[in-house]
Amino acid sequence: MLRVLFRDDSVIAIDKPAGIATVPGRGDARPALSQMVRELAPDALPVHRLDRGTTGVVLFALGPEAHRALNLAFESRRAEKIYFALVRGDLREGRRCEEPLVAGRRGAMRVAPQGEGQLARTDVTPIDRFVAFTACECRPRTGRTHQVRVHLAALGHPLAVDPRYGHPAPLLRRDLDPGATRPDEPALSRTPLHAASLRVPHPGGRGYLLVESPLPPDLAEAIELLRAARRRGA
Repeated sequence: MLRVLFRDDSVIAIDKPAGIATVPGRGDARPALSQMVRELAPDALPVHRLDRGTTGVVLFALGPEAHRALNLAFESRRAEKIYFALVRGDLREGRRCEEPLVAGRRGAMRVAPQGEGQLARTDVTPIDRFVAFTACECRPRTGRTHQVRVHLAALGHPLAVDPRYGHPAPLLRRDLDPGATRPDEPALSRTPLHAASLRVPHPGGRGYLLVESPLPPDLAEAIELLRAARRRGA
């Protein structure tokens, strides 16, 4: 069952689970989030997308007027997004990545050669460090496909699991905490990226709308495993 984070007469915000696409794609066996949302709101129109493995806030407009207003807000970069990410390595201080991006093969993106590609900017701030991993806050200032994932990899700190831009294998519980119970069970099997908040001008002209999403259980448990290992000095 979908979790509704906010709803009024203009918008509905959904807490997207991992493993489903935002909009229908070729060969998808499961319904897309947009199809599921229409069971709650038949006139819902997606405004932006999250990758299949990414969780968190997704905003849908209720009707064409709200859709136009929200699209304009995103296109004019007035939508402020904050992502939580668990990355590899010890990120000791905030970083900014402004590498331009260009489409690669099979839907992947890559850093563009000098003088080419789309402008892109992501600000990354460490919020909790675990030597081999760092929990980060990522603020994309532009909205390119896979931007956060590609920029993190370009900084040398790819997502802890990322089949396309980093390490493909799932993380086991013992990878995060050598003393964990059930050590051989997977702790993270998807890209640990979470759309934690979205702030955007309300399409009805009612100031700004801020929607937040708590960490999903798998990411919250991964952080607890890392903290437990740190407490024991593992």
